[in-house]
Amino acid sequence: MIAALLLLIPFLTALLLVTMRPTQARPIALVASLASLAVVLFAWISYTGGTVIHYDYDWVNAWGLRFVVGYDGVGLLMVILTAVVFPFIIGAGYGQPEDRPALFNGLLLFTQSFLYLVFLAQNALLFYIGYELTLIPVFFLLLFWGGADRRAITVRFFIYTLVGGLSLLFGIVYLLIQSGGNGDFTALANLSIPTSTQLWLFWALFLAFAIKLPIFPFHSWQPETYYMAPIQGTMVLGAVMLKMGLYGVYKLVFPIVPAGVEHWQTTVIVLALIGAVYGGVIAFRQSDFKRLVAFSSLSHVGVLCAGLFAWNTYGISGSFYQAFAHAILVLGMLYLVGAMQERTGTTDMGAMGGLKGHAPRLAALFLLVLVNAVALPLTQSFVGEWLMFAGLWQVNGWLTLFALTTIVIGAIYMLYAYQRVMLGPDRANVTLQDAGMRDHLYLVPLIAVTLILGVYPGPILELVDAPVQQLLSSLSVH
Repeated sequence: MIAALLLLIPFLTALLLVTMRPTQARPIALVASLASLAVVLFAWISYTGGTVIHYDYDWVNAWGLRFVVGYDGVGLLMVILTAVVFPFIIGAGYGQPEDRPALFNGLLLFTQSFLYLVFLAQNALLFYIGYELTLIPVFFLLLFWGGADRRAITVRFFIYTLVGGLSLLFGIVYLLIQSGGNGDFTALANLSIPTSTQLWLFWALFLAFAIKLPIFPFHSWQPETYYMAPIQGTMVLGAVMLKMGLYGVYKLVFPIVPAGVEHWQTTVIVLALIGAVYGGVIAFRQSDFKRLVAFSSLSHVGVLCAGLFAWNTYGISGSFYQAFAHAILVLGMLYLVGAMQERTGTTDMGAMGGLKGHAPRLAALFLLVLVNAVALPLTQSFVGEWLMFAGLWQVNGWLTLFALTTIVIGAIYMLYAYQRVMLGPDRANVTLQDAGMRDHLYLVPLIAVTLILGVYPGPILELVDAPVQQLLSSLSVH
């Protein structure tokens, strides 16, 4: 029943919005997202460990497609992340101009439903269907509500994702042939694939996730897409959709091609860290607040991927913990981008400055969001980054030192951004509205999550610890 509610609540509400076009579309979408959040919280409270299967039905056996949905601790964390962020994504629309709100919010809810399918699927083809379906509503969000050059940028995003999806489909079809048509994750993990085959099959499976995250050198679609997208569209891409890449590696790559992971581990870590440092340096050079957030996300994701490929308990657990922290951070930073644009009419930091004098409460909220971005102790990001760096240290100390430079770079560009926007000379020359009730309702819960999980990370780490330990203990190369 839990899985059915999660899939159907956003999907049916989205159908209602796009067909009936009610005038109160945004409140309806918000209520639907809060309803699915309540279902997820119930699932979390009732979860006792292991893998929970809610439905297990044959669908198209000839293709290896079965409707098997459920979750382990990591899958439940991804479901929780999706449920938590979507009320904030929909709520962010209250500060944006209304343009076909029923269709816009309907597409957001379609995306949420398909994301639930990705994180609940226990069959490779079912996972792939959900993975590709998420692209459709996001494509129309970018095409209809994007900014300048939206057609060219959206097509480039679509082509990148399509190429990755085709590579993933090829890898899944190959696995189905080897398994005799059984596409369940458990069956695929039990395959004995020759090491020589795993070396190329690794890239067939991983390419889609490398593009989705993205990591260097598959990242060129990301900055312009994040900048061009409407604020809520960027939130979907940065807070949730890129996490499909992390989860896909955990479900489809690690357990199925462990020899390939072992062979390419250092290569992937180096590429991810190159992208992380590159993203941080380019973020510092940005004069536009939204572009800075886009490149900072590229930097953070590089570290996430490197931590994941540390391929030990610290690294994998830290990566998924930090994925949750990154989602909260992206929501907060992008909301602030929208708040500044709403007040000044621009995202150009060169046109801002001295805003703290006009909006001291907004400046304080910005600072509290920023402390999570620079991973100060007692914040959520500090816990995740400490775990990832501890995991990387077990792999290679020099690579860990290289990864640590992202903390310094991140602190520099984030503090510099705060200085340019809130401090310094008053270049805005306008009377700004300070943070109001809407801003507090949005940002204070995000800040509270950051601080509470920074002090007490147990609820999240307890979810991921057992499945990660089970994964590692099951791999023959370990």
